[in-house]
Amino acid sequence: MLTESTITRNARLNARLEDTAITTQATVIRVLEDVVGAKNLNADSRFLDIGGNSLNLVEVLKQLRAKTGVAPSPRIFFDKQTSSVAAISAAIDAQLHTSELAETAG
Repeated sequence: MLTESTITRNARLNARLEDTAITTQATVIRVLEDVVGAKNLNADSRFLDIGGNSLNLVEVLKQLRAKTGVAPSPRIFFDKQTSSVAAISAAIDAQLHTSELAETAG
């Protein structure tokens, strides 16, 4: 049975996850702008379309790991379905969430 405290707790968690997603997208955009040199990026911007390549991907991954604590698989940057800022951010957030769950379970 759902109680008011369960609903409130879930609402706070959802709000925190939404804030994290927005923050992660902003971080991904800043890193891509700095490394690739592209400007005016948004959630739909794709790595290869903005001039990303395998050479600058190394620096992108390095900066993402430094800023977020994790780096997504390099493979997602070259797949049309997963190479958008939104998809890259979601992959980072999923890794962070998995890490948080492992820490609280352990």
